[in-house]
This record gives sequence, structure tokens and C-alpha cells, in this order.
Amino acid sequence: MSDATALRLPQGRDTVFIWLVILVAGYLLLPIFSLDYGLLESTSDEILAAYGWSGANISQAWLLLPLVLLLRPVRGTASRGRHRFDAAWALGCAVFMVVSAAWLERGLGYGSIVIFCALGGVMTVALSRLEWLGGDRFVLGSLIAIVALIGLFIIWPSLAIFKPMITADDGTFAPLQFMAVLGQKHILQVIWNSFLLSAAVGIGCTFFGMVLAIYTTRIAKRSALLGRVFSILPIVTPPFVVGLGVTLMMGRSGYVTEFMVNYLGLTNTNWLYGFTGIWLAQVLAFTPMSFMILDGAIKTLHPSLEEASYTLRASRLQTFRRVFLPLLKPALANSFLIVIVQSLADFSNPLVLGGNFDVLATQIYFYITGAQLDYTSASTLGVILLLFSLLVFCVQYLWIGKRSYVTISGKSSRGDVQPLPVSLVWSVTAMLWVWIAFNVLLYGSIFFGSFTVNWGVDYTLTLDNFSKLFGQGFSDGAWPSLLDTLLYAGIAAPITAIFGLLIAYVVVRQQFRGKKVIEFSTMLCFAVPGTVAGVSYILAFNGAPVYLTGTAAIVIISMVMRNVPVGIRAGIAGLGQLDKSLDEASLSLRAGSLRTVLYIILPLLRPAILSALIYSFVRAITTVSAIIFLVTPDTRVATSYILNRVEDGEYGMAIAYGSILIVVMLAIIFIFDALVGEARVARSRAKTR
Repeated sequence: MSDATALRLPQGRDTVFIWLVILVAGYLLLPIFSLDYGLLESTSDEILAAYGWSGANISQAWLLLPLVLLLRPVRGTASRGRHRFDAAWALGCAVFMVVSAAWLERGLGYGSIVIFCALGGVMTVALSRLEWLGGDRFVLGSLIAIVALIGLFIIWPSLAIFKPMITADDGTFAPLQFMAVLGQKHILQVIWNSFLLSAAVGIGCTFFGMVLAIYTTRIAKRSALLGRVFSILPIVTPPFVVGLGVTLMMGRSGYVTEFMVNYLGLTNTNWLYGFTGIWLAQVLAFTPMSFMILDGAIKTLHPSLEEASYTLRASRLQTFRRVFLPLLKPALANSFLIVIVQSLADFSNPLVLGGNFDVLATQIYFYITGAQLDYTSASTLGVILLLFSLLVFCVQYLWIGKRSYVTISGKSSRGDVQPLPVSLVWSVTAMLWVWIAFNVLLYGSIFFGSFTVNWGVDYTLTLDNFSKLFGQGFSDGAWPSLLDTLLYAGIAAPITAIFGLLIAYVVVRQQFRGKKVIEFSTMLCFAVPGTVAGVSYILAFNGAPVYLTGTAAIVIISMVMRNVPVGIRAGIAGLGQLDKSLDEASLSLRAGSLRTVLYIILPLLRPAILSALIYSFVRAITTVSAIIFLVTPDTRVATSYILNRVEDGEYGMAIAYGSILIVVMLAIIFIFDALVGEARVARSRAKTR
């Protein structure tokens, strides 16, 4: 094979030349600067200025000068050394333009997007000709896109939140001004409240998640489905609705409170509001996350270890304490740490049930949306929240993740699952039925409360709440927010699944330096609390060079970046089950990486993709802590609409809207589950033929 064939040199017009034509066309035909009011509503002078054709702005054309030397066509007969020189020169020019264009002070417009895409194409071709990563252009282009998107929408916003903390109102550098914020006694109390609450919620969720996981995996037979349904039901519940449901039960006018007043002598009807109420609501909301972690961990435990313990004459209780629980230490620690981060980020339940018990998330929210906008204080508290969450994440990722608790050795003999201690079985079963009964009362209160005139005062059944929400036409009431939410989630979900799968493919199937950095950076989305993410997006995209605040794009991007770790994990898990020889066989037939992904990997990963789609879709609909700072009257979403109803005291409408969302999301989950189930059944039938 000749050198020219090995390098896959182009015949005829060089690919770099085509990308440069696209670059120049984007520069000449589209505005390279952002328009404040869009292309249709801006004046002619503003449009000319956005094109860079007005006054001093035309000087930006010097960015194109380094590319003049690349305008000559390169033929396939070029020497190998000449081809490497052209590739290196193209790569250098592309990097030069990226660095130069990043300093634009007026914001990047549509033309800039085309320019950067063309520069990415130039970089891809250049690195391919330099034979990096085997010269595979699909892999190189994917890697460049991943690095660019991670840097723009994850790393940069995470760094932007530090700026107001060390910058005075006049723009001068003030590295110690955050000390004035931390010196306030109230702020120190808020920080302590947050850490105390998150630790208590972590313990509570891990305990109840363990109870539910033990029941569904080791105790239940026919009732396993019932336990699983009530274990994951809060996942499809909008954030405010759990807190509102708890209020209907145990608030000032709740029937549980009335029972305690009438029969138990309770005198303080405000007992729910504060630490107790927030803890209860967050345990209900975040226990499903703990359950899913522990449920999967228990299923992977090898029964032969327990058999060995019984062979050594250990009792059931001793086996449970000295074999079963120690093997679950990583999962228990993961559950505890992940729930801590989720508790710190949650502001919906503290907003409904907090009373005088302030936490970091609600304090940041009031600093941003209150009467006095205080970015310095919001940034300071956001940085504290971010650093603590990152510390927890690093402990989970670097320390726990490296410990080995392997129980599956690959031997064919697996053994039978051993029975648990009788006392433990009865205790777990009793706690499960208490959990189910409480959830039945909770969700019964939610659905019944949505049909009442005024909870606690007038329990007359009515449809007024629903008519006010959805009886005023598609342009008023709750319809715009519901339709926008479904649209944004429908756009974000496939992007999340595709982007996550792409990252998983590059991380799992390719070997290059910096792979762990990419994986760690994408998983930071889990570590960054939603409140911090929302504030950081405001600070990062409210000025040059990227203006996105107030647009639907920033809402969709936020949904994607908050949920992309789900797509990554689904892709990694799916690819781990596919033999790499399938890829190699396709590549040996000269299919290329892109065709291999489209025709080999994607069909085999259909269940994983559908699972990532449904989870990201549900999470996009129910998310509130991040996008609540990003929505505007033109980009309304369901959770912000519910929040407005709560703030206005219209609890009936808020609960009614929440019940509608629960029904919609359950219907979507069942539809997707049917699709995944059909795929699994079809695969199993194909294997038996």
C-alpha cells in the first residue's frame, strides 16, 4: 500500500478548501455579531453593524488573512511531507482564529456559529492527516465537538460563578469582598443549616432506600412490582408537588395535624415548617435515587459468599452483618454522597416548607430574584455550595470508585439466594407497608386536593382548578407553559441521548490521552448543584462573547447538560455488553466509524438509548432548580408556572397542574417501557430460533 493510499489523500479539490469556502460564506452572508432583537426586529444600521460592515467593525476581516495561504487546491499527488505541512498549517490557523475570535466584545452571531463549525472541520481534517487517532475523521470530529461543548457549557459556566465574588460593582478587582458576606451571622447559620439538613437527608434516604431494595430483591415474590412502583413514584413527581402534598397532610390545615390536635393534644400546628418538613419532603423525593443505586448493587452480590458463611456455621444475622452489609459499602457510600448533593441543590421543598429555616439554595434564589439583586452574595454562596459538592463528588469518584468489591468471578456456579434473618424480614416488610401507606395518603391528598375548592376550609369537589389552568384556550393559562415544556424536553431528550452516547463511544472504544479528563468533566454535571448551574449560566451567557440569556436555547442547553451524564452512563453500560470484535469486523470491511455506529452499534443499543431518552425527558420536565433562573415570560415552563402559583398562594391550581404532569409522565414512561420491552422480546425470540 502506498503512502498516499495510507494517508487517504483527497483526489481533486482539497477538503480544507471546502471548509474554508463554508467559513468565508458564513462570514459574508450571516451576521457575525449578535443582534439584541433578532434578525427580523432589528434596524438596518444594527444589522449592518452585526455583519461587521459598519465603521471600525470591518477590521475584524483581518481574522481571515492567515487563511489566504490555504486557498490553493491541493491535489492527491502531493508529497507526504507537503501534506503534513498543509495539515499543520491548517490546524495552526484554525486555533489562531478560535483564540482571536474568542475576544469579540459584541457577542457571537449566526455567522460566528458557521465559522466555528468550519474551523472544527479544518481541525478534523488537519488532525486526520497528521494521523492522530488513526486518522479517523468521525472520531476526531466527535472529539473536537465534545471538547468544545464541554468547555463552553460546563467548564466556562462553572468558572464564571467565581467572578462576582471577587469583583466590585464598578468592575475593579476585589479579592476579599466575599469575606463581608461570610462575616454575616445569618449567612453562617444558613451554611450550617444546609450541611446539617443534607447529612440528615442522606442518612434517611440511604436507610429507606436500603429497606426498599432489600424487600424487592430478597423478600418479595408477587409483591415486588408493588414495592418497586412505590419506590420510584416520586421520580415522576414535579419538585414542588411533594412538598405541597406533605403540606396537605401535615400543614396547619392538614388532616394529620387535625387528628393530632383533636386526639393527641398537639398545640403547635406549625410543627411541620422548618427542618422537620424539609427533611420529610426531601427523604420522600430522593429515596428513589438511593433505591436504584442499592437495588442494582444487591442484585450483583454473589450468593455463594453467603453460602460459604453458612457453611462456616454463621447465623443468618451474622451473615447479614459481616458479609451482606460490608459488600454494600460502596453502594451505601455512593447513595449517601449523591443524596447529599441533591439535598443541597434542592430549593423547591425548602421554599414551600422552610418557614424560618433558611438554606443555601433558597438564599441564592432570593439574592437573584429578590427586590435587591445581589450577585456578589449569590456568587459567594454558590461557590460554597459548588466547592462542597465537588468535594463530595471527588470523594465518591476517586476514593470509593477505586475500591474493589468484586463478587462475580465468571464461574458458572452461582448458587441460590439465601434467606435473611426472620426478624429482619418482618422489620423490612413492616417498614415497606408503612412507606406504601404514607405514599398512598400523600398522592391521594395530591389528586383529591386538586379537585377541592379550598383545602382545609371547603372540601367541595370542583373542576375550577383545572378550568382555570386549561379552560382558557391554548394561548392562556397553563397551556403555553405545558406545550413549551413538552417542546423543550422533546428537543433536549434526543440531544442528550445522542451526545451521551457519542461521549460514551469515544471514551469506551478509543484510547487517547485525556480520556479520563473528558469523562470526569462530563460527570461534573451531577456534582454541580442545579441552583449553582442556573446562576452560573446567567453569569456566563448574559454578556459577550455568547449571549443566550432570555432565549429558549439556554433552557434547552441547560436541560441537555444537566442530564447528559445519564446518556453517558447508559451508553457505557450498553457498550460494555457489546464485543469490540463487532466494531473491528465492520471496520475491516471498510465501513468506517460513522457507518459502524449507525448500522451496528445504534441498533444493538436501542434499549439503552430508549431508557436514556425517557429518563432525560422526565428529568427535563420536572427540573426546576437550574432553569428557574433562565426562564422568561416568552420561555415559560411547567415547573416555573407551578412555582408562581405557589408564591401567589394558589395551591389548588399548583396541585392540579402537578397531578396532570404526573399522569402525563407516567403515560410516557409506560409507552417507552412497552417499546423497550418489545425490543427485548424480539431479541430473545430471535435468539431462540
